[in-house]
Amino acid sequence: MTTQPDTPPTLRLLSLGAGVQSTTLLMLAAEGRLPGLDGAIFADTGWEPAAVYEHLDRLEEEIAKPAGIPIYRVSTGRIQDDVLDPDKQRSLPAHTRDPETGEDGMLNRRCTQTYKLTPILRQTRLLLGATTSDPKPCRYCDGKGKRIAPWRIKRNDMTPGPCSVCDGTGTLSRVNQPPAGVWAETWIGFSTDEIGRVSDRGDTRYSRSRHPLLELNMSRTQCDAYLKHHGWTSVEKSACIGCPFHGNAEWRRMRDTDPESWREAVAFDKAYRTGPGLRHERFLHISRLPLSEAPIDKIRRSEWQMDTIFDAAYEAELAENGDPDGCSPWACRSGQPVTAEDAA
Repeated sequence: MTTQPDTPPTLRLLSLGAGVQSTTLLMLAAEGRLPGLDGAIFADTGWEPAAVYEHLDRLEEEIAKPAGIPIYRVSTGRIQDDVLDPDKQRSLPAHTRDPETGEDGMLNRRCTQTYKLTPILRQTRLLLGATTSDPKPCRYCDGKGKRIAPWRIKRNDMTPGPCSVCDGTGTLSRVNQPPAGVWAETWIGFSTDEIGRVSDRGDTRYSRSRHPLLELNMSRTQCDAYLKHHGWTSVEKSACIGCPFHGNAEWRRMRDTDPESWREAVAFDKAYRTGPGLRHERFLHISRLPLSEAPIDKIRRSEWQMDTIFDAAYEAELAENGDPDGCSPWACRSGQPVTAEDAA
């Protein structure tokens, strides 16, 4: 475990996912039931449902601004564009199938680290007074902004494209470490029913996690009740529109109540199926069928056939309700572990 500093925190910051728990924390701080927040950080993947952005806007105008709590919206790009870009080595944790052998699998989950934890920690350093280094020529493309990506070379494709490291700018700069002795207390919205997700994996020299809902002994159900009591009757779950960890319940909800997002997910699923140099096909739905054909109305596993890497009991739960963890930057259990060292 990471040792806590002896000095009080320089800043108190909320990791704001705009879901039920983090919304509750923001409101509790705004009404004075928790110590004052110096800011809230929302990591935007660029692919949240419209309802999440609308909720975030309302939170900012009605809760955060009147309480003097700035909301910082940070991003490292639009994930839905990046993963389809052949010059960027980005991916979603898609369900995969080898068309030759029929073998099923799943890609590692690295999107949470890239699109959430990394920009949150970068913004934290800036708020703590870190400086940004002067731009230097990118050594990967010799400052030209274009290069032949290594993964292209492996398949004898010598087509140059924008450098994925500097995003085609030809220069790189870095947010340095903050001054010694300063640190941020980062609030994370895990409720009592999520206590198994708590860890110090996001802690660094300059950032330490705190879990106020656990201190208040609040469950998600209690958070829901608190929000409804204050007139916030509907809070959308924060997750990418095309997240492969959606369960059938979420896919049905999207299809039936948010047709624009559904059409976008179906189109992305088709476009993401194959890629240069890939043998395995990629799918957003656990059945490894095109999303437009997937059995999202079949609630019981016996109603449809699949052969996956999961045991039957977990498989059935995952198919209907999706990943119970969501994609918190602080506790991503699925795929490879996310660490602050990787993200910094």
